[in-house]
Amino acid sequence: MKTDILLSTFNGAAFLDDLMQSLYAQTYTNWQLIVRDDGSTDGTIDLLNQWQEKDEERITILNSENRNLGPKKSFEKLLEYSKSDYIMFCDQDDYWLPHKIENTLTKMKLLEQQYPDIPALVFSDLTVVDKMLREIHSSFWEFIKVNPENVHNIYRLLINNPVVGCTVMINKKVKSLVLPFPEQAVMHDWWVALKVSQKGVIDYLPQPTILYRLHNKNSIGATLTDRKYYAGRLAHFSKTFSQNIDAIKMLRALDFPLSRIKYTGYKIVITLSKIFCR
Repeated sequence: MKTDILLSTFNGAAFLDDLMQSLYAQTYTNWQLIVRDDGSTDGTIDLLNQWQEKDEERITILNSENRNLGPKKSFEKLLEYSKSDYIMFCDQDDYWLPHKIENTLTKMKLLEQQYPDIPALVFSDLTVVDKMLREIHSSFWEFIKVNPENVHNIYRLLINNPVVGCTVMINKKVKSLVLPFPEQAVMHDWWVALKVSQKGVIDYLPQPTILYRLHNKNSIGATLTDRKYYAGRLAHFSKTFSQNIDAIKMLRALDFPLSRIKYTGYKIVITLSKIFCR
């Protein structure tokens, strides 16, 4: 059963060959790569064309007209194009471990057997590495102090999201559930996780399926956290809350009856747990 891998690139020439080699090293080989470049100005497009020339049947490059849409809109275009029963998101600077597709698909099929005919999402942990793929931490979840069980509570998922897009597989039923992405969506993977949490089912693999590069261009994904950082967040809670207005707007886009009291309570509990639980 073919799986679509959706890749949005932007000035990723330094890491792209590593990613492609890791895709071709997968134990599960029935996949198709669909790529949209988001206006790169380095050698990314040339590299993509070189890989496509080697395997035109497996690699599709969408015509982006060199337009920069940002990652959310770029992945939206990719998801609209995809036709496969199973879809995975991919980041240009990551390195997939060999059993990533196989293990994720196995988990997905078990989930679908248990919950047939509904939108389903599977995600996993990651190993944090530096730009040379040297290990920094064996678990991304431990590294940023996030609980994967947060996906089963929409407030916790809003505040402390464990779902990293490059580990995600969704089934085809998710596509109609999440498209089009609303303007309130902060990022594509977060929006997809919230929608599936609300209307479908989510499960996860506790082991890493990917080497997640930590460098100055992807600092959104992983920030080393310590007690001082979270104590400061707690001391300036009102400011922190105002900075989460975009996230709250995204939740409202789900037509979810948001309780500010519950949100504030979960925010305090999660912040305190990060301070006192190492």
